[in-house]
This record gives sequence, structure tokens and C-alpha cells, in this order.
Amino acid sequence: MQNNNSPLGNTSLEIFLEEFWQKQYLLIPNALPNFKCPITADEMAGLACEAEIESRIILEHAGEHPWQCRHGPFEESEFSQLPESNWCLLLQSCNLHLNAFAKLLDQFRFIPNWRVDDIMLSYAAPGGSVGPHTDNYDVFLLQAQGTRRWEISSQSLCDSDFLPNLDLKILKSFKAEQSWQLTPGDMLYLPPGIAHHGIAEDDGDDCITISIGFRAPNYNELSTALLNDIDQQQDSKSQFNFYSDPKFPLQDNSGEISSWALERINKIVRQEISDKINENDWFGKYITQVDESAQLLEPQLTHKQCLQQLASGQHLVRNEYSKLAFTQNDKHKENQIQFYCNGKVEYYAKSLLPIISLACNHRYPPFELTNIALEDKQAELFLCHLINLGHFYFEQDL
Repeated sequence: MQNNNSPLGNTSLEIFLEEFWQKQYLLIPNALPNFKCPITADEMAGLACEAEIESRIILEHAGEHPWQCRHGPFEESEFSQLPESNWCLLLQSCNLHLNAFAKLLDQFRFIPNWRVDDIMLSYAAPGGSVGPHTDNYDVFLLQAQGTRRWEISSQSLCDSDFLPNLDLKILKSFKAEQSWQLTPGDMLYLPPGIAHHGIAEDDGDDCITISIGFRAPNYNELSTALLNDIDQQQDSKSQFNFYSDPKFPLQDNSGEISSWALERINKIVRQEISDKINENDWFGKYITQVDESAQLLEPQLTHKQCLQQLASGQHLVRNEYSKLAFTQNDKHKENQIQFYCNGKVEYYAKSLLPIISLACNHRYPPFELTNIALEDKQAELFLCHLINLGHFYFEQDL
């Protein structure tokens, strides 16, 4: 997978994935040369007052207790009451609300889309931070404005190493092993589990950091998703399969669940789970699920109008609220492609691979590729259907 706009500096995508991804940190000076922050501190404060934006203010000292976390939306007056130092404002999922950050996120698509989570913005007053902590996911920390000092440590940690009774997981003690000052365009990659502490420097400029985070579902979430999907599939069946034991052996103790019964029941459950895993669609449905509040356009274009727009050179844009993915299953002679869209799955013939991969791979599908894909009638129907569901829109609809 190639990316001509790689933000990794002199490190190739192949070397990054082989030597750094999920293994060790990487400092990338001037990752995005001449980078201009697409948002101001005042604009961030304005967004934090909006109900649809997930926002937090972290106060190190000035709250009711050290490291107080307040959740938005906030009133404008709250910002005038904040201290001059040692606090920060966090805005989550900014790629959903501001096109500039959706475009920035596209530069990190060398990691598969299903692993991409969101972009978080952090404004920090001088000395402000969220405290020394660890993350359970990979993150790129891009300095957008001002200067932030990042310190990291590879210390081994357990639950007792964190301060108790806080909304945040902050380390009781932190001893830095490495330290850097990042200025606009510099970036630091951190794999999961690396303790880090980012502190805003007082250099006379607002300190804004962009965090590009990657999704890492835990094993409990995955197993729960699988079992929930099995349960939903059972609910959709008109007749359930029930436990049976036609060769039940005579027992000495009627109150005992025998090893024979347990072995049989465990075998049945393992087979049910194995069958579902082999069907191969539960994970795609789970990983493409979106919040019910996802905002999709409803263009209501006819099939003919869609084709006219495409033929006229209008560029398509995938809705940032739309999560699309696909898998290929060679076990079935027909409908070999499983197409996932916001938690649902549909099955298509292999011949539609060009248009399906185009839709899933690109937020801004190149017109030339779209034109080639639309040479097939079924591909036309597929793409126009996605447009009418609001998963793609024409740039003029912005």
C-alpha cells in the first residue's frame, strides 16, 4: 500500500511498519513541512460550546481536586474564568466536523481504514497537559502551533502505578528517559503502552497539538461482538437448534453436571462459534458500526442525475461519518465480496471488486478510476445507491 503524501519523513512506509509500528517510538522532525494549523484557539473554544462536539477541560491545580476533568459542552463564560496556566482543552473526533482534519487523516491511510479511529485536538495553556499517562492504542502526535515538550518512559506499569479515583489514568510518578521539543510540523509516533507526558511551553504562541489515534478493540469487546452477532443470527431464524443428548450415559449422582455433558456442551458451543467465525462477516459488521447520530446527507438524486454529475467531472467525497470496508471470501462461487457499511453487510459478485475497492479505499475517489469503474452497469447501480444513501456526495453539495 503506497502513499505519495506520507508524513513519515525519510522513513519509508515499509520500514515504519516493519520496525516501528506497535514496537517503538519514532520522532519525525518536520514531518509536514510548512504546516499551518487549520484552527485557532478561539475557534476551538467555540466548538467546545457546541453540543455535538465531545469536549473536555483538564485542570491540573485549579479544579475541585488535582487533575479535574470537566466535560462539555461549555458556556463561553467558563473560558474567561480559567487560570492563565496548567490547563488544556480537548476536542474529540474533529475529522467528523472539520474538513481540514478529514483531509489530514487521509495522509495516514497507509494503516488500513478499519484501524483508524479519529483526530483529537489539544489546546494547552502554558504548562498545560493531561498528565503523564499511557494509551492502549497507537498515536501520532503532530505539533500544529506553538511548542510542546514531550517526555517518554518505557517503564513497566501496573494498575497501582496510577493515581486512584480520577477520571483520567495519570501516573503517580514519572521519570523521563527521552525528551524533545516539538514545533509546528514536527511529529512523534508512540506505540501502545509507552508512558508519555506532553507539556505546553510558554513561547508566546498558542500551543495546539493534533493527535491521530488508531482503534484497538480489546479481546473482551471482540468476543462480545462475536457472541452478540451469533445471538442476532439466532433471533432471525424461525427455528432454533436445541441441545440434545441421545446417548446420555447413566449417572451415579443426579445432582452432578458430568464431564461427559460438559464436554458435549463445550463441543457444541465451540462448533457454533467456529461456524460463525468461518462465515467471516461478524467482524466487518462490528468494526464498521457508527454512532446512531451519524449525519448522512440525503441528496435524493435519480440514477440518471448521478451519472450526469459524474460525467460532468464533479468529484465525489465520501462522508466522514461513513465507515466502509470489504472482505473477499473464496469459499463461495457467487457473492464472493462481503461489503460492510456502517455495521451492515451485503454480498456481491467478484466482478464488482473494482468499484467496491474504490469506494472503500478512497475518501476522494479519483475521477479517472470512477469513470473506469462505471463502465459496468452493476457498478453504476452500486455507486449511485451509495450516493443516494448519503455515503458519498458531490463537492458542490458542501
